[in-house]
Amino acid sequence: MAVTIACNIGAALLDVFSFTLLIPFLDALFGTQTIGRVTELQQKIVGAFLHSGDAMGSLRNIIIVILVAVTMKNLLVWLSGQSGAALQEYVTRDLRNTLYAHLQRLPLGYFTRTKAGQILARVLTDTQQTKQVITEAVTRSIQSAAMVLTAIAAMFAISWRLSLLALVVAPLLIGLLQPILRKLRKGHKRLGNQYGEMTAVVQEAVSGIRLVKSYRGEGFEDARFREASDRYSRGMVRVNRLAFLAQPITETVATGIAMLILLIGARQVRIERSMSGSELIAFLAIVMRMLQPLKQLSQVPTVAQQSLAAAERLFEVLDHPTETARDRGTREVTTFQGTVAFEHVGFAYDDEPVLRDITFTARRGAVVALVGPSGAGKSTLVDLIPRFYEPTSGRILLDGVDTQEITLASLRALIGIVSQDTVLFNDTVRNNIAYGAPGRFTDAQVEAAARAANAHAFIQELPDGYATVLGERGTRLSGGQRQRLAIARALLADPPILILDEATSALDTESERLVQEAIDRLLSGRTVFVIAHRLSTIQHASQILVLERGRVVEQGTHESLVALGGVYRRLHAMQFAERPAVAPA
Repeated sequence: MAVTIACNIGAALLDVFSFTLLIPFLDALFGTQTIGRVTELQQKIVGAFLHSGDAMGSLRNIIIVILVAVTMKNLLVWLSGQSGAALQEYVTRDLRNTLYAHLQRLPLGYFTRTKAGQILARVLTDTQQTKQVITEAVTRSIQSAAMVLTAIAAMFAISWRLSLLALVVAPLLIGLLQPILRKLRKGHKRLGNQYGEMTAVVQEAVSGIRLVKSYRGEGFEDARFREASDRYSRGMVRVNRLAFLAQPITETVATGIAMLILLIGARQVRIERSMSGSELIAFLAIVMRMLQPLKQLSQVPTVAQQSLAAAERLFEVLDHPTETARDRGTREVTTFQGTVAFEHVGFAYDDEPVLRDITFTARRGAVVALVGPSGAGKSTLVDLIPRFYEPTSGRILLDGVDTQEITLASLRALIGIVSQDTVLFNDTVRNNIAYGAPGRFTDAQVEAAARAANAHAFIQELPDGYATVLGERGTRLSGGQRQRLAIARALLADPPILILDEATSALDTESERLVQEAIDRLLSGRTVFVIAHRLSTIQHASQILVLERGRVVEQGTHESLVALGGVYRRLHAMQFAERPAVAPA
């Protein structure tokens, strides 16, 4: 930034200086002499090149000085452009990196409320649009401002009365453009949201392309995208219609002022004799030279509105407090020895109760199964353990310590999660198993975890073994294979507390057998919370909690709950009852 500013100021000074050399040039050409502050300064700078008895020699020398000044000016302009381009790219990069890092640390609730397309638009598009503010404000605008200021100084040195008249243009333009600028800011912010909606439609359609094709929804998705695209384009046309008003208004007003200056200056030369002709011509040249940077400066607010609107959308994210900022935990916990206890825990989404008065205790080595109909609150309950969400009432104790008193990093280091929707990254098998800890585990440890998860055999059959890149979301693998990699990941991390969220519900019989064997190894010696729709997988659980409408309505072992004859017995009967034979049509 310092180099950019220095080069811009130097280029502006040289630019105006080269125009003021018109005065001695015209004096030498017509054999006149002008006495004034500008000519006194010029005499000190270029007086050695002027010869009173040699007009052509003086003209030649002045032309050489002008060429040198213009060459040096353009060299500084080039240097300014280089440093300005680096500045804007690196500032944009830092903003993009900061935004992405901030997003990673936002609470889970933010992502459930915000569409993925809106998040993508902020990270990729809005950060790019903020570059225009840097381009306009730091590169071109500083140069234009320096040029305008040096031009004004030269103009006042020639004629203060004409200069005051010329300066009427700036406040006049600012006043005329203010209503347009306010509308542009609102319009660009609205456009940013509409662009996010358009991105969201694309992201949803691409993610669910199998569903789209299976339900022949191509036409429906076409219509959704066309509507979002048309809405964005209509908004862009309205904004551009406003933006294009700025230049004609600026140029018309500035040209009118220039013509008025020409008229009054001619009067001072011809009638009042208070200016020489060379001074008037130099003054007009400087004024006309100033029009372009002045026009650029007047357009800065117009161009910047889109960037400022994008910046507002960015800072809506950056101003959102992260989990780290909200974390009040101060205790570092490295081991888990005793119990996980829920004491009258309640939770609500936007004042809508999801869990009510949950109380139970899970001892080390126990398997706690959570069953119940969809929407009963099972997933929300296990999300409270690693503090993806905070309880709205009650408390959760880890070895007698409230989890809110434990730092998030140390708490989550004790917990592993294997869910039905296995997340794999477009990376190698090895890096997916050792995710989040590059260099921490050896190849032997990764392979041992894969063997324990019944994954080693199919990994060996992949083209490059553990170095095979899996593709986006691991689409090259079957559901059972992806699940076994997730189990290998959990085995490698070796957490004392484990959460299994419907880990086998979407698998075929053979895959479920292999996954279940891997899970049995995974359960050994850990405190495990299992969510399962298939009750056959949890019959040996230490404790089964039956949830209904956010409450624990039954609690006990499989045998005791079946004998109780309540909700669990009904769910069990629905899954294991023999189906009646269907008579042929």
